[in-house]
Amino acid sequence: MKGFVFSYLISMVYCWWEVGHMMTAQIAKNYLKDNRPDVLAWADSLVQDFNSLTDGKSNTFAEAAVWLDDIKETGTGFLNDWHYTDRPINPDGLLIKIDDQGRNINSIYAINQAVSVLTNQKTAKNRHTVFKAQMIRVLLHVIGDIHQPLHDVTFWNSSYPNGDAGGNFMKIQLSNGTLMNFHSFWDSGAVSFAPNNSFMARPLSQSDSQYLDKWSKELIAKFPKSKYSNYDMTNPSVWTYLGFRQAQQFVYPMIATSNSYNSDYEKQAIAFCEENLSIGGYRLGAKLIEIYDQILQNEAKLSLNE
Repeated sequence: MKGFVFSYLISMVYCWWEVGHMMTAQIAKNYLKDNRPDVLAWADSLVQDFNSLTDGKSNTFAEAAVWLDDIKETGTGFLNDWHYTDRPINPDGLLIKIDDQGRNINSIYAINQAVSVLTNQKTAKNRHTVFKAQMIRVLLHVIGDIHQPLHDVTFWNSSYPNGDAGGNFMKIQLSNGTLMNFHSFWDSGAVSFAPNNSFMARPLSQSDSQYLDKWSKELIAKFPKSKYSNYDMTNPSVWTYLGFRQAQQFVYPMIATSNSYNSDYEKQAIAFCEENLSIGGYRLGAKLIEIYDQILQNEAKLSLNE
């Protein structure tokens, strides 16, 4: 049993943190390839700018979506708040206090800051700066984070009077009896993204890159962008409500009372994760288009003024 638990925990390293993030970026990549290859070329060139300064595991467009998690081990804890937005779910009506830092410096802030740096008119003469190279990687990652429901909430009740940190303090019992961090359960797409401990390990092999591409196209076919024509594609504050509503209406109700789940819950969780990856990919693509079009406008204005 100990061997199983150890291998299982190792497999969790390759969940939303890696597989989910790479899938979101790959969906965006394939969408841009078909619709705005010029935007993909610009974004990918910024990703490449930073490659000599990484450990070699985030050198492609898809792999770079994991970079903001990679650097957690380098002492960059001051960026941790960029990964989530804690909207409170408080069914018991507890008196709660959300720290100002946690409320204002969050995933919405991170995306808006990245957009601000990438579209800054004062740097319009140079598309390639160290800060722009960093911020493209922030976008690739944080837009993925927002589409994992437990990155959009914190749950409060008598068991968690200070909040559960988006499920990180909560344990659930898997169908095999193993206890698992609830946040990790969703990070792993209800464990569907982690069949073994070498799945999609970076740097990706050629076969894994091909698999990622194939899988992303399958999700695009299953969840076509046309299905979301009435969805907001550019405002990250609105995006966080998707995860918040999912958490409020589905993610927490069963788990909060029993710390366990049934097969219907697992199937629905997997479906939510697959659809959210697709929506996240489309929104990432749309945000990159919006940014690049603003860059082109800035450059045009600069040319007229010279």
